[in-house]
Amino acid sequence: MAEILVNTNNPIKHKVFWKGEPTDADSLPTVKVYDTTEDPTLNVLISPNSILYVLTAEKLETDIGVYQVTLPLIVTKESKNLKLRWEYTVGGQEAYKEHKLYVVTPYVDIEQAVDALNLGSDSSDPNYRTYNEILDAERWARRAIENYTGQQFYLYDDTQVVYGSGADLLPLPYKIHEVHDLTQNDVMLVDYLNNVNNWNQDLRISETGFGIRVNRATMLDNTVYVANGMVPPSINDTTNGVFIKGYVYRVHGRYGWEYVPAEVELACIELMRDYFSKDKNWRNKYITSLQAFDWNFEYSSDTYKGTGNVYVDQILSAYVLNQMVVI
Repeated sequence: MAEILVNTNNPIKHKVFWKGEPTDADSLPTVKVYDTTEDPTLNVLISPNSILYVLTAEKLETDIGVYQVTLPLIVTKESKNLKLRWEYTVGGQEAYKEHKLYVVTPYVDIEQAVDALNLGSDSSDPNYRTYNEILDAERWARRAIENYTGQQFYLYDDTQVVYGSGADLLPLPYKIHEVHDLTQNDVMLVDYLNNVNNWNQDLRISETGFGIRVNRATMLDNTVYVANGMVPPSINDTTNGVFIKGYVYRVHGRYGWEYVPAEVELACIELMRDYFSKDKNWRNKYITSLQAFDWNFEYSSDTYKGTGNVYVDQILSAYVLNQMVVI
């Protein structure tokens, strides 16, 4: 799985193979860039046939058959899924190769992590790590954090389906940053992206961000409706909430976190430290006890629970979804 960090333009490489051997193409490959991010409301690709860019790859003179392409920064300004289609001829025959590329948000600034981990910048330094090794460590830490907390700490479009409980609050399983539209039993109530409001209610994101609620402060009092010869809306009846019990609500919006929390950044650095530790290879083999001539130690069974780091688990405990109060 190829990744590139948001707001970066690290070269993406491709090696041409022909008859089982790396071979130079007849000419520089053409690279077509597609956005393959799914539309969560329709569960289809946003623009499966829409080409964002057509780029010409560069040849790496030091390696046979290796080419690279650099994406414009505007393509990587936010998290998304891309497809790169490399097209070229080799041996007089047309060939192509498609790569999936994920634009991802790191949970710590790479330079900040290098400084915190005291990694060397010179290859002769015992603590030296290549840039790709550092990226691998961040990715490993990010995945561990997401698996443990059940959350993704960046913004992404998604749709969640939940049931009303007869209250003015509709809890959501994930933190939401912005509501795009809301349906009730597949009937559109509000579509903020297209300035449509068939519901005439003022929706707000709840104080914790893990739900949406109705703002009753903007509602007219029943006496106003009666004085104008109108029937007060049922929502003004405080005994009933606006989100009807048992009804299906589909909430499409921008979910996740606008900024990576400080605790998550710290946890990421500590897990990157674990990634580079000498005993990682033993733990990855599920070895629980090590012994030498003058020392021995045994791993706790908790090593294989959570993130594998008790300090990190404590830092992240408030962000584990099943431990959070969703209101």
